[in-house]
Amino acid sequence: MKSVKSMQEQKQQRKSGIRHLRMILLLFVIFLIIYTVFSYFLVKLMLEDTRISFLPGFLLHAGIMLFWFLPVRMLWSCRRIGRLLFQLFSIMNIYTVYELISLFQVSITKDHAPLRLVFAALVIGKAVLVLYVAWQLQRDSQIICIWKRIAEPQEEAEPIISLPSDTRIPHDRRVDMRARNRIRACSLALLLYQYGMLVLLYLLLFLLRYYINDVQGMQFMQRTLLMASLFSALIWSLPVVSLFLYKPWSRWIIPVMWIMEGIRLLLTIPQLVDIFNTQNYQLISWTVLVVLEFLRYVLLYRLLSYFLKDPFVRVYWLRNYHASIQEDQEL
Repeated sequence: MKSVKSMQEQKQQRKSGIRHLRMILLLFVIFLIIYTVFSYFLVKLMLEDTRISFLPGFLLHAGIMLFWFLPVRMLWSCRRIGRLLFQLFSIMNIYTVYELISLFQVSITKDHAPLRLVFAALVIGKAVLVLYVAWQLQRDSQIICIWKRIAEPQEEAEPIISLPSDTRIPHDRRVDMRARNRIRACSLALLLYQYGMLVLLYLLLFLLRYYINDVQGMQFMQRTLLMASLFSALIWSLPVVSLFLYKPWSRWIIPVMWIMEGIRLLLTIPQLVDIFNTQNYQLISWTVLVVLEFLRYVLLYRLLSYFLKDPFVRVYWLRNYHASIQEDQEL
């Protein structure tokens, strides 16, 4: 009976590990698609005043991105070789960071110089995320159990597994399930908010250009808001991933992201003041910039405050914080 019960528990662990792995792969594929689209528009904006043809190089890199679907497809089928291929591709992907040197050697206008920094942050962020996913494939206990043999723990491993599980979760299982559902819902809502806001701002500012008689001013406001939204989308992708993986240190990353947003504002405001004094942009264009930027941060604050004040999430994090540290040390 004990061996049968142990085998059933291992099968359930393997099924949950497969679901966990496939959700990570799905998020990774979505990120690759978003990365490809944003990199196209960034490079197009950077090189629009030059005579450099970027389309052949972009098509080459987009074709290379398709090779990622090979390890993703193998991992989706739970093949062990897929994990090895993913790690190999993640190491080869570091070369894309080296290619940024050639990008900084291209002379572009001062107005497009910040776009180059955003693109560099996008490429570096992609490299870091790929390495993090490869690291998770090797150390995440939920994923590792997929490739373990079910018939292994029959005599000795069964009491070792059953004792901590019985002492840890018995009366908190429903609370944990509700908290984990809300954490994952928050990660998806944060992802949809950041990238959805980027698209909505682009469409809204595109429409306002037809109603406001300040073409140059609206072009500048559109570029400023899109760069700010893209910066936010990039840095908030880290808490999105950590929340999706139920990491307890996610609550400490959120204040760090707010600090980074504050640093960006402190660096941007003096530049905007200088442009306000030197350029003859209409006041309505500046009003659009201030109002949309204010609404963007207010909505983000409301979303995160509603989540951080959730009692189920707070209890879940407090109870599992030290346990997760202990598991990381054991692994």
